[in-house]
Amino acid sequence: MGINLTRNVFSKSNGTWIASIVAAVCFLAGIAVTAHVGQLVRNELVSQHKRQAVASLSEARARLEGEINRTVAHGLGIRAYVSQFVEQPFDMEDYREIAVELIEENPSIRSIGLAPNNILRAVFPLEPNQAALGLNYRMNTAQWPAIQQAMVTRDVVIAGPLELVQGGRALLIRIPIFPASFLGQPLKERSYWGVATLVLDEEGMMKTAGITDVINGIRIGLVNRSAVASNNMIFGSQSLLEKDHVSLPLHLPGGLNWELVGLPEAGWSSTGNQVWITQLVGSLISLVFGAMAFLLISEVYKVRSMALHDPLTGLANRRLLEDRMHQLAAMCERSGAGFEIFYVDLDAFKPVNDNYGHAVGDQLLIEVGQRLQNQIRQTDTVARVGGDEFIVLTPGNMRRQEKDTFLNRLGERVTEAFEYSGARIDVKASIGSASYPGDAATVEDLLRVADGRMYAQKAKSKRNSQDIPGNGLPQTG
Repeated sequence: MGINLTRNVFSKSNGTWIASIVAAVCFLAGIAVTAHVGQLVRNELVSQHKRQAVASLSEARARLEGEINRTVAHGLGIRAYVSQFVEQPFDMEDYREIAVELIEENPSIRSIGLAPNNILRAVFPLEPNQAALGLNYRMNTAQWPAIQQAMVTRDVVIAGPLELVQGGRALLIRIPIFPASFLGQPLKERSYWGVATLVLDEEGMMKTAGITDVINGIRIGLVNRSAVASNNMIFGSQSLLEKDHVSLPLHLPGGLNWELVGLPEAGWSSTGNQVWITQLVGSLISLVFGAMAFLLISEVYKVRSMALHDPLTGLANRRLLEDRMHQLAAMCERSGAGFEIFYVDLDAFKPVNDNYGHAVGDQLLIEVGQRLQNQIRQTDTVARVGGDEFIVLTPGNMRRQEKDTFLNRLGERVTEAFEYSGARIDVKASIGSASYPGDAATVEDLLRVADGRMYAQKAKSKRNSQDIPGNGLPQTG
């Protein structure tokens, strides 16, 4: 709709009088307009640079989350292992083998401690930690709060990073152990056995996750948002927080509230060829051709529209779709109203291009986009996100029956035969759907869920059609 409105406003029939008005004020307003457009270009360059920085942070976040989650998973493995020996007197040798294996598998784990009834009875490796044996956590004011929290919540609690007596800093991963007395016993009814502690070396964790001071030209920092101290930086320089930085929250277990922040070493870039060309051309237009100011404004709107729409079908592109999904996700936090997405992928589209040419394939994509548009409400969005992939976004959550009906209607409409230049082509498609926030907590995860369900549907259709000769191939009529 945005493209059509732009073309209507700047149509040839309306251009004469608009150009005349613009020409009359061009000399006085042209310099101001040029300066404004230049600033918009600078802002866009900075925004683009920030998006690139966020992409680098996103990769670093995934690696760090994976490393911490992997270590917590090891701790949960120890918790399961303890169940084998709960009826026996505690013997450190019963746990030595699994502890050594975990430390060898994950070099970031400095040590593992077991404290039945909150008294440290085993530690691996024994040296240089032997002096800690016999420590009663209840009597240790520094460590008892985290242990007590783990007991009360019956969940993993992570403290730190803390300075160690042995040197260096580490995270203390506290894993409370509640062995089941019988199969299927609810967690809240189980008795407390004790706690397992994994000491995760901070430097080793960062190294394994590939977190360095600078990544792809971006200075990296890690902030503990739960810390009350003025210096809450876990990694990197405190000065990052005093400047215009970008940030990403980390999704971590154990109550950690960490955030990755980033800032280019040379600051955000707001200069480039686009800036000085805009200023030069704008100044010349202001002095010589008043009507050219109109063309400049027209071009700005055209470029903006092209950046948000697919040039072939005129549908929204991935960028515009994700912007709208993020807006709906933000609204969901306030109103509780979610949204649905339907991931549509054409099956056997390549043979259409091979047998009939790309011109016919393009017409088929345009037709499919129009078919989807005809099935939606004014508030819905249809986007082309890949070669033969489309996504339908519908604000508001649907009931199961309503969703099934909409899915069937989309499938029936999309798979109607396509006739073009005497050729009759059977259209087949796979559709996967997902609901926010029911199926995922983030837009990125929601897209992955819908994509996975679409491919599962595609695989199912492929299996069902293997015994049908010629299924999915274009036909002529």
